[in-house]
Formats: sequence, structure tokens, C-alpha cells
Amino acid sequence: MKKHARIKQNQTAETHSDETSGGASFDNTTTASAGVETGDENASIGIEVSAKTGTEASVDGGLDGNNVYVEANYSDTTEVHVTVEGQANAEGFGVGGSVDAYAKTGNEASLEVRAGDEGVVANGNLSAGTSVGVDGEGTADFREGSVTAGAGVSVGEQVGIGGGGEATFVDGVATVGVSGEVAVLLGVDVDLSVSIDTNQIAEDARVAAEEAEKAANEAKELAEATQREADRLAAESRRIAEEQAAAAQREAERVARETQAAAEAAQRETERIARETQDALNRAAEDAKKSKWNPKNWF
Repeated sequence: MKKHARIKQNQTAETHSDETSGGASFDNTTTASAGVETGDENASIGIEVSAKTGTEASVDGGLDGNNVYVEANYSDTTEVHVTVEGQANAEGFGVGGSVDAYAKTGNEASLEVRAGDEGVVANGNLSAGTSVGVDGEGTADFREGSVTAGAGVSVGEQVGIGGGGEATFVDGVATVGVSGEVAVLLGVDVDLSVSIDTNQIAEDARVAAEEAEKAANEAKELAEATQREADRLAAESRRIAEEQAAAAQREAERVARETQAAAEAAQRETERIARETQDALNRAAEDAKKSKWNPKNWF
């Protein structure tokens, strides 16, 4: 069993270039993570908790052989992830899967375009807001290729759209993939990529597809469980807000009553002082009438 924990403060900015490519990047983020891994040569599992906050941006472009490419990324987010990854291997066959539960707030954008003699790849994503969700992915590898399928769901005050596709042929391996994401309060993310080695026999494809479907179903079940938990948390938040509002109303009414009572007491005191003052003036007037200094009393 292996354990690890680390915290890293990043603050870098750099540019780079050579004869065929160039780019620039900026990183002002703080990351922290902790995890544990266990397994043997046939199977393994790892669990990691990570948090990240800050701003990152990068752009790269140029030539890669006979292919031209452009990549750009930007993010200003705060996010927390809990990731579980597992892998199992057998003779000539392997399956792996991962589940990522997360909470995220901020803005993100990315773009990738690649074209040339190896094929075409185009992907783009844009998102903004706050969300919590679960993403799941499963991959089945066999001698003649691989199949990867993924699905995810998120809820929150979010707006986003993204998608892409690829069709490439490199060293005898043909890859076709599509991905898409739409997020308006409820986000749904689906990805599928298939790679086939044309130098091998594709007899094992049926088994790989079954494993990919199983992984997608497990991811869907986890997504539904996350939705139920999000609904529960939302209901609890509404209840707490209502209780706090009622308490605030009661406190406002108490203060109003005390203020009214104080005002009435002040009014009574003012009236009492006015009466006493008037009585004093009346007595003074009576005394003045009887005083020897009053001319009326000289005769």
C-alpha cells in the first residue's frame, strides 16, 4: 500500500519556441492532494482527494511533422475532486475504470485543432458557473485495439457547451472518437473513442464493448445517486433558509415591540413632566397674586 500527500503553490509565466512551434503559459494556482494506492500485478485500485484554486492559461501551436496544430486553454476555478481508479489485467486483455466526484466553481475554456496526414482532431469546451457532479469512464484494452466510453452528470448554476471529434490513422492504428457536453443547470457529458490496430485480429471487440457498456452503466448509477444527494442537499438548504428567515422575522417583531414600548414610555414621561411644569406655573401664579409685592395688595 502506498500513501502520499502534498501541497504545491504555483506562480510561473513562460514562453517557448523552436523552429516549428511556439507557445506561452501562465500558472497562478495552489494545489493540495492526498491519496492511497494498493494492488498487485493483476489488479490495482487508487483513491485520491485533491483541491485546486487559481488561474491558468496556455497557448501552443506549430507543426508536428506533416501536421499543424493549435491548442489553447484557460481556467479560473476552485475545485475539489474525489477520484477512484481501478485496473485489472489478464492474458491479452485488460479493463480499467475511473470515477470522479467533484464540486467546481469558476470559468473554463479550451480549444484543440490538429490536421494533417495523420487525420483531423477538433475539440472545444466552454463552461461557467458552479456545479457538483460525477464523471465515469471505462476502458477495455485488447491485443488489437481499445474501446473507451464515458458518461457524466452535473447539477448547479452552470452554463457550458463543448464537443469534438477525431478521425486519425497512425502506425496502423485507426481511431474514431466523438465527445459532447451540454450544461444548463443539469449537465450531461458523453464520450466515446474507439481505436483499432489493423495489424491485429478484432475478434475480442465484442467482449470489450460489453465491458465498456458495464462501465457506462456504473457511471450512470453513480450519477443518479449524485442527483438524489444534490436534491436532498437542496431541500435541506431551503429548510434551513426558511428557519433562519422565520427567526429573523421573530427578532424583528421583538425589536419593534420593545421600540414601541420605549416610545410609549417616553411619551408618558413627557406628559408627566409637562403636567408638573404646568402645576408649578399655576402655583407660582397663585403665589404672585398673594405676594406683598403685588400692587393690588398695597391698600
